[in-house]
Amino acid sequence: MHYLRFFALACLLCASTFVFSKSNIDNTQGIVGFAGEHAGMAFSGEFTRWNAKISLPPEASPSIEAEFQLASARTGDAIYDETLPEGDWFDVKNHPVGKFTSSNIEAVDNGYLVEGTLRLRGKTLPVSFKLNENGERLQSRFAIDRLEYGIGLDSDPEADWVSREIQMTLDIPKP
Repeated sequence: MHYLRFFALACLLCASTFVFSKSNIDNTQGIVGFAGEHAGMAFSGEFTRWNAKISLPPEASPSIEAEFQLASARTGDAIYDETLPEGDWFDVKNHPVGKFTSSNIEAVDNGYLVEGTLRLRGKTLPVSFKLNENGERLQSRFAIDRLEYGIGLDSDPEADWVSREIQMTLDIPKP
């Protein structure tokens, strides 16, 4: 269950990076979520505290900077919610905040291609995703590898119990 919580938090952290045109957004306006499997059962959750500053093309210097309070990850399962902040999963005592910083944003049909880095548990790794326009919303879904970030390495290093890939989701308003 500890794995499930960590993945959920990681997914949420990644998903919170989607915001548009010189906007400040936070958890009151959108959802940054995560999902995976634990012991063959699907789980999902979201970060309840996050914020992002976003400027999208055609702005001269498009960028996205997002921060996630890892202790805010919630799945609705008390055991998962208690486990995710622990040292083997999010290790919030030593790494309370996750962060996404874009390095490139390109306008494409129906959205944006976003490249950048995601920092979790003291590890900063490259990520890329498409941020899709859907009416008045911006949405994305992409996977991160929890083991690359050291999430659940002690308790499930082979991903036998918790998915290695965690699906991150983002649903935010257009600026």
